[in-house]
Amino acid sequence: MIKLLLPLLLVVPPHADRPPDHLAWQPCPGDSAVAAECADLPVPVTSARTVTLKLARLPATGVRRGTVLVNFGGPQGDQIAIMRSRPQVFDRIRESMDVVTWDPRGYPGLSAPALDCDWRLLRTPRFPADQAGFDRLVADNRARGDRCRDTDPDLFDHMDSGSDARDVEAIRVALGERRVNFIGTSYGGVIAQAYARRYPHRVRTVYVDGTGNHSARDWDRELDAIARDNEAFARRFLDWAGPGVEQRWQALVAKADAEPIPALSAGVAYDGTQLRALAFGKLRGGPDRWDELVRAIAAAEAGDASGFAPPPGRDPNPGLPGGGVKECLDFPHSDFRQVTRAVDRLRRIAPNTGASFPLAWHLPLTCTGWPTPTANPPAPLPSTLPPFLGAGTWQDHAPTKRVTDQVAGSRTIFHDGPGHNLFAAMMNPCVIEHVSAYVTDRRLPPANATCP
Repeated sequence: MIKLLLPLLLVVPPHADRPPDHLAWQPCPGDSAVAAECADLPVPVTSARTVTLKLARLPATGVRRGTVLVNFGGPQGDQIAIMRSRPQVFDRIRESMDVVTWDPRGYPGLSAPALDCDWRLLRTPRFPADQAGFDRLVADNRARGDRCRDTDPDLFDHMDSGSDARDVEAIRVALGERRVNFIGTSYGGVIAQAYARRYPHRVRTVYVDGTGNHSARDWDRELDAIARDNEAFARRFLDWAGPGVEQRWQALVAKADAEPIPALSAGVAYDGTQLRALAFGKLRGGPDRWDELVRAIAAAEAGDASGFAPPPGRDPNPGLPGGGVKECLDFPHSDFRQVTRAVDRLRRIAPNTGASFPLAWHLPLTCTGWPTPTANPPAPLPSTLPPFLGAGTWQDHAPTKRVTDQVAGSRTIFHDGPGHNLFAAMMNPCVIEHVSAYVTDRRLPPANATCP
């Protein structure tokens, strides 16, 4: 009998019917023109250990009918500061709902403790030419990861988005909400997907905006799809630039791969992958910046790639902030053979952008050798979820739609232009109106909806 009961007990969500915890809401610390209330919530890291999350809410301005939880992405710890910096995007929602966010576990912010790690920009290494070069990356990454992990091994090992999803469930219980409304923008959409996978019966609404598809069934196929997305984005520029630019661009990349081209003003030299990544960054600015890229190509053909360098005062090398503490637990790690095969394949699929995007370049090279294995790998969403709402721009509509397409009845809004994070960063009024109607009344826009 015990053996029969145990599986049933394991599928019951912990504390599903427990009364809400008492949250002692007080004015949030720090100077801000926006009044917000904060409270502390202990959440488990292991069976013998908790950490304390700092929650913040913007209370409903009318008759309260529920709560929406928000994570703005990054991933980063200052979610409360971000919410207080743009409260106007929630005006319509707050007519009937509280808006709640939290500073995620382990990151610098108002939650405690924070890992004592290097959270600055981490340069993306060049693709190694051989196994020996790859082995050096493994050793470097292991040493870097160990320095961070040694400050708090239990917390380090539980920094994945699946652990964030369990924190969201603890927040739901503490708030006394029967189901969750979740707005996840950028990397916050990865946390939203993790919650939806783990607690599908607790989902009321999920809005994802400019997110990656962490719900792919086949990760290699997802990398191929991202490469095609990037190539389609680059095609907009190449068609705009006119005849001959594509051939010149591919020749320049091949030249840089043979011998990196110096960026004289920055004191560095760029190989072909670095040029592709830096060029894509300029493409994201939209047509207003595309003349700048044409000039950079011409100057690099003449021997100076300074036009690809970031503005003075910034690290001239491609990279990402945060050290990969969460990302290395959320995405697959690769060996040298897997990386080499993927790079060759992606360069064939996308001759203009190649494998220069973070999930094919930065993460495989900075997470290999990580001291803790992947804890929350990509996996499909369950079929029992209620419809999602998504939105995206030229840059990220396609991967966001690959998330929402897994959930029957979902809608994904397209913005025909550049940019990232339509709801919170770009504060697109049309998107804000659709999101507000969705999370408050579960009213979705029509199929193939667009927002200017």
